[in-house]
Amino acid sequence: MKRRMVRTIVAAAAVLALAPAAPAQIAQEAVDMNAVERIRVEGLENSQIEELAGYLTDVIGPRLTNSPGMTRANEWTAEMFEEWGLSNVQIEPWGEFGRGWERVSYSGRIVTPFVQPLVAQPSGWTGSTPGMVTGPAVIIEADSVADLERYRGQLTGAWILSRSPVEMSPDWEPRPLRTPLEDLLEPAEEREGRPQMDPAERQRRIAEWRRLREVREAINEFLAEEGIGGLLVPSSREYTLVRGGGSGAGRDPDNPEPPPELNVSGEQYNQIYRNVMRGVPVELEIDVQNRFFSDDLQSYNTVADIPGSDLADEYVMIGAHLDSWHYGTGATDNGAGSLVMMEAMRILKELDLQPRRTIRIALWAGEEQGLLGSRGWVENHQDLHPKISAYLNVDNGTGRLRGIWDQSNEAAIPVFEQILWPFRDLGVVAVKHGNTGGTDHLAFDAAGIPGFNFIQDPIEYGTFTHHTAADTYERLMLDDLKQAAVVVAATAYHLAMRDEMMPRKPVERPTTD
Repeated sequence: MKRRMVRTIVAAAAVLALAPAAPAQIAQEAVDMNAVERIRVEGLENSQIEELAGYLTDVIGPRLTNSPGMTRANEWTAEMFEEWGLSNVQIEPWGEFGRGWERVSYSGRIVTPFVQPLVAQPSGWTGSTPGMVTGPAVIIEADSVADLERYRGQLTGAWILSRSPVEMSPDWEPRPLRTPLEDLLEPAEEREGRPQMDPAERQRRIAEWRRLREVREAINEFLAEEGIGGLLVPSSREYTLVRGGGSGAGRDPDNPEPPPELNVSGEQYNQIYRNVMRGVPVELEIDVQNRFFSDDLQSYNTVADIPGSDLADEYVMIGAHLDSWHYGTGATDNGAGSLVMMEAMRILKELDLQPRRTIRIALWAGEEQGLLGSRGWVENHQDLHPKISAYLNVDNGTGRLRGIWDQSNEAAIPVFEQILWPFRDLGVVAVKHGNTGGTDHLAFDAAGIPGFNFIQDPIEYGTFTHHTAADTYERLMLDDLKQAAVVVAATAYHLAMRDEMMPRKPVERPTTD
């Protein structure tokens, strides 16, 4: 085994000789090829990804934070961790989130000018209708609170459109499903610093933003007082895909439940809008039933460990967000990442590999509302910050892993290049310098903890599945997820076996005169 490890170090050093020199001396990583081979066999030949994916998406279903579905997901993941023999399994509160919510039923159709089903779904944390409500579609155009007065007394039972139509055009240049090799190997573009805005212009924009916020709040209050049937908003995806989000105000138990809001397919929203503008009456018939929960305003992450040996009080963490939106079943966002991390832990435990550091998995809640679960955990565990060597994250869909971002931590590049070198035959070829955002590694990075997000093939993530009704089991690339679990398991294991913790970014200290 020692000979195999030495060969790996020499080969990795040859690869690194082609790369730009890091600012500090490059440490040689002791890559255990015997462990790598065992991880590959277990993850690629004995994977449980398919079974886990089926249960999470088809049985538990969508997992809106604080919904019954999220509660079931917390309980199920904890049960799986217990079954696999992980330690310190907890469903851990991270803080107060607000009301829970779930959709119960929806039916809707356009009655005039011709009958057709209304392709729509209710937005999260919005209310219900008092049964079937039949009413006209009405466009509201208001740039100020005073503009609302012309609608007073005219909106009872109406279905309101207050947003502009969606612009649509053919997809002239479809994006590739796999990341081209040249894109992976090219250095990331150097981004210039954000230009300084004129202070007067900045103040003008802030004032305008505040004015528009006040107008929106006044519109919502006005519409509720007028007794509207509900709101129609356009989906941001084409080809009748329903994509949406939820109401932040609806989560607050001190607020009244917002009127029902429906995310409508872009094509139908545009059709309704055009007809109303033509003066053609559009009548809708809609029944929306949703349910709120206020018995427990706390939200929870699922956490479990593989204990370390001589460095057990230090940690390598892996994670993904378990919560999802409710439009599909949260398969690619981010059931995929959660499944990868679960399978990585199962592989390591099944092989009885003994890491020196404790390897901890965390499946987060509240990511879709602003990385709330991971930020809450980081805030609640400040005593562990100096002891966390690294945090690894997967959250860009179902595609196979192609590398990792260094999150502008250049000292991490040679470490990852050597650890990931044995997986070049599986397509893992890039350690990119630069930042990637939008997911839970940012909570760790902001606290000075090395936090990293893997690079993935895009597949259909940014075009069809992200936050849409199409985000279901069928969109999962199971072989890609198996590859990802193998790569994560090996990366976490080798980070946990290093003599030193992962290098951290230099701390910038203010200069003094």
